[in-house]
Order: sequence, then C-alpha cells, then structure tokens
Amino acid sequence: MTIAPADRGVQVVTIYSFFAALTTITISLRVYCRIYIQKAFGWDDWAAFFAWVFFIIFASCAITGAHHGTGQHAWNIQPPEELPVGLKFWWLCEPFFVISNMAIKASIGIMLLRLCVNRTHKIVIWTVLVITQVYSLFFFFIFLFQCLPSAYFWTQYTGGEGSCINTNILVGVFYGYSAITCAGDWTFSVLPVFLVWNLQMGRKEKISVVMILAVGALASIATVARIPYVHTLRNKADFLYATTEVALWSCVETALGITAACAATLRPLFRQMMPWVGFASSRNHSRGLTSQSQGDNSRRLRRRGRDPYERTSSANNGDNDFRMEGLGHPNGKGFGTLTTAWHADEREEGDEEVGSNSSKTMIITTNTSVY
Repeated sequence: MTIAPADRGVQVVTIYSFFAALTTITISLRVYCRIYIQKAFGWDDWAAFFAWVFFIIFASCAITGAHHGTGQHAWNIQPPEELPVGLKFWWLCEPFFVISNMAIKASIGIMLLRLCVNRTHKIVIWTVLVITQVYSLFFFFIFLFQCLPSAYFWTQYTGGEGSCINTNILVGVFYGYSAITCAGDWTFSVLPVFLVWNLQMGRKEKISVVMILAVGALASIATVARIPYVHTLRNKADFLYATTEVALWSCVETALGITAACAATLRPLFRQMMPWVGFASSRNHSRGLTSQSQGDNSRRLRRRGRDPYERTSSANNGDNDFRMEGLGHPNGKGFGTLTTAWHADEREEGDEEVGSNSSKTMIITTNTSVY
C-alpha cells in the first residue's frame, strides 16, 4: 500500500509548472506555424490561444495556493491564517479551469467544422459543442455561487458568516461535467475517421491525419482518472489535502487538451523542418491522383462539348462535391491548403457516365498537400 506524503504541495507546483511550460511551447509553435508558415490565423486559433491564457492563470493560482496550504493537511498549515488564503486560491482555480476547457473544446469543434462537408457530421459537432458549452456554463455558475457570499467559501473556517449549498449537489454536478466532457472528447476523436477517409490521400497519410486529429482523446484519460476523487469535495475538514488529486488531474486534463489541439496544426511546421520523415509524400500522391482523374474527366467533358478546365463553384455542384476551404481558416489557408480546385460536374444523365460515382471532383494541388 502506498502512503501519500503529508505535504503534496511540491507535487502541485511541479506538475502545474511542467504543464504550463508544455502548453506555452505548443501554443507558441501553433501561433508561429499559423502566422508565419501558413499566414492564416482563424477563430480556432484564437480560441486555443485564449484557452492557454486562462490555463496559465489557472496554473498560477494553483501554484500560489500551494504556497499557502494546497496539498497539506489542515492541521499542518502554519500559521493557521494561511488556511483561508489557500482556500481562496483553490476557489479561484475552478472558474479559470472551466473557461479554459470551454475555449479549447470550441477550438477543436471549429477546426472539425471546417473539415466537414456532410451535413450529419456538422449536426453532430454542433450538438456536442452546444451541450458541452451550456453544461460547462452551468457548472461554472454553480461553483462560483456555491457559497453566498462567495467569500464564505474561504472565510467559513475563520468565523465568517454565510451559507453554502449541499456538497452532494456540487459533487453530482461535477460528475455530470466529467461525463459530458469525456463524451464530447471521444466524439471529436472518432469523427476524423469519417471526415478524412474519403479524401484523395494515401492510406498512410489518412491514418496519420486521423491520429493527429484524434489525440484530443488524451484529455479524456485525465477526466476519467479524476472521477474516483470527485467525492473528496465533500471533505470540509481537510479540504486542501483531500482534493489534491482533483486539482492535479484537472491540470492534466486541460493541458492535454491544449497540447492536442495545437499538435493537430503543426504538421506544416514539421514538414518544413523535417522533410526526410516523409511528411511531404501526400503532395506527390495527390498529384498522381489528379493526373489520372483529370485525363478521364477531360475526355468525358469534351464528348459533351464542354471545357474540361471550366472553373465551377462548389455551390453549383451540390452537396456531394468535395470542398475544402482550408483546414483551419475560412480564406482557404489551413493545415494543408488545397491551392486550386477544379470541379467536373458529372451528374448529367446518359450513357457517357462511367463508374459508380455520380459526382467526382478533381483536385489540383500546387506546392502543398491535402494536409
């Protein structure tokens, strides 16, 4: 049986400091990649940036709280006047924790929406976003106003006056928050399989892209790991020590979410820095597919008396045409931008139709790759 140390404040400082540094590195790489390499900075990037800002505030409050009693038994905190200070910083952590997670889930959701062509996928993403964001706001206000006045959360141990809701309510709401966010993370992790699998990419490239987009599931691991410790919020007698696991896993959950969201945008940077690992192979593959499909479709269009290189809008081609306006920016600058898209509408009836697909799209890439 492992005996927990009497003072876990050092663990709190170490883990929060490590993940604060990790998220700072990953968000810096994302900002550099999006602004200087792809020259595009979309709403998903802003959401990720604000998620990092709120996480740094969250981590700063936790580290400061560790110097005032977080991670220590109540009877070991000296002087005793430090106890309400530690509780105050613990209380400050929670709102920034919730806001940071709301921002990072919005970032991932916006990123996936830009990948979507299928209406059903968009509905799924919007449903997950609305449910998680609304419940997160509910959890935010429940925690913020669990005590009236709010200061009673940390002054109740020093003779302050006020009242707090039943801790069973708070614990139940926290369980619900964990379940909903975990379900959302897994939904966002599974969707890329359906979004990417029909793209004109090699199997290896598809697997690579799916794995990068699905790393958001890592955050749910921390969410699940925290669930057995949520009940410790009921421990009023030794709150700062009993809830240490909740504090640590909340840090890991948020940091992994930010890191995963940033990692999904860094492939252009890796391709530029490490071309020998094969990140650029999808460009040649897509060109090969384009060359073959271009020849086939050109012959069909010439038989109809149409210009095979006529540029048509995706709106005229209908929902089945493949459209990618950039995986991360509405102006067509994303993780990997499709520089030029030529659409060959093959929906006309007749014996000239060849193959099982009723609508095909030719993609011509220039100096870039699909992802």
